[in-house]
Amino acid sequence: MTLLRTAILALIAAALIIAFTNAPGTFDDYAFIAWAKFLLHPGPFAGYAQLSRVTDLDYPPIGITIMWATLKLGHHFAWPDLQSFKLPLVLTTLAAPAIAYTRTRAAEDALILLLIITPFGLILGYTDVTYLPFLLAAFYLAERKIFWAAGLSLALCAFIKWQPIIFAPIFLIAAYRHAPSPKHFAKLAAPTTIFVLAVLLLYNPATVIHVLLTATSDNEFSAQGVNLAWLLSALFEYFHLGGLTFQPNGTIALLTTPSPATAVNVAMTALRYVFYAVFLAHLIIYARGPRTSNAFLISATACAAAQFTFNTGVHENHFFVTLIAAFAAWQSKALDNFTLAACAAIALLNILFFYGFGDGFNFTNLANIDSTIFLALAELLTYALILHQQLQTCRAKSKAE
Repeated sequence: MTLLRTAILALIAAALIIAFTNAPGTFDDYAFIAWAKFLLHPGPFAGYAQLSRVTDLDYPPIGITIMWATLKLGHHFAWPDLQSFKLPLVLTTLAAPAIAYTRTRAAEDALILLLIITPFGLILGYTDVTYLPFLLAAFYLAERKIFWAAGLSLALCAFIKWQPIIFAPIFLIAAYRHAPSPKHFAKLAAPTTIFVLAVLLLYNPATVIHVLLTATSDNEFSAQGVNLAWLLSALFEYFHLGGLTFQPNGTIALLTTPSPATAVNVAMTALRYVFYAVFLAHLIIYARGPRTSNAFLISATACAAAQFTFNTGVHENHFFVTLIAAFAAWQSKALDNFTLAACAAIALLNILFFYGFGDGFNFTNLANIDSTIFLALAELLTYALILHQQLQTCRAKSKAE
């Protein structure tokens, strides 16, 4: 039976790869290919600094280096640029379910993850999938209290794409709680610290910091992320605030600050401080709760969900880190089946409503009601479900204490 399940999984994976490797993806993919071509002559280290000077580069250095390496390999074998760009997405789409299988030895876990991530990577070309195997490894290593390796894996994720950095505080708290002394904690943190410093030196610390600040200084109110800011955008439009438009069919004129409407500036500042407060609250709940893997995983999920729900400048694919944390928590039974299914539905529908399968997706509104509003409401309620499960888990007495 195990061999049969493995064969079925392998055939489904092969079918997906063959079907979607040539999918056009989003317009961002062609910007990434242009970046990779820019690096072909100067190389990844000098080229990264040069690229940051001539573009509004907001991607971390290892992520850009992977794009450069695969394009260079593709040119050697005369592959089309899009296929070269998608090579690491294909490889990580295969590797991630395999790593998930090692956690539970359940073939259905691997299949579920494969189906969840295929629209992100193979179909739409989101580079989030590139760090996925390393993020899963970070969660699994932390679950087994191997924090020095978990930290390394998480740092690698963050240098591929910035979003996983949201988990850094909770990983630090977990490692500190595990360490018997500050000296032992320093030993746990040393490999990650050395790796981070090495990357900064290779790519120029000033350049990397500048790119990180560019990525985190996004002044869009809601960049097609169905969250609280998205709902407020619809509310602003309803009251006809000056300079704002919220259009049907899942599109919105991205609101920025400073805006003609004072309400947008006030709301943007308020939301950011709400996020800071809620995120800190999640960390405190975990720090005061049991030192169990379930408490760690559900708290990591809650932190990522808070970032997507309350922060501004959130894009449609930024729910991906919440989805992966939710998957890891679900595997450990810290998250229930419905909440994982809700997270998967929200993540997939968010990208479907805006990009379809790469060619756009036109849907008809009913009575001029935009369906993305309902999806945003569902996201808020799903965050509430995650919060409820974090509170339940972290209030429970741990048998491992």
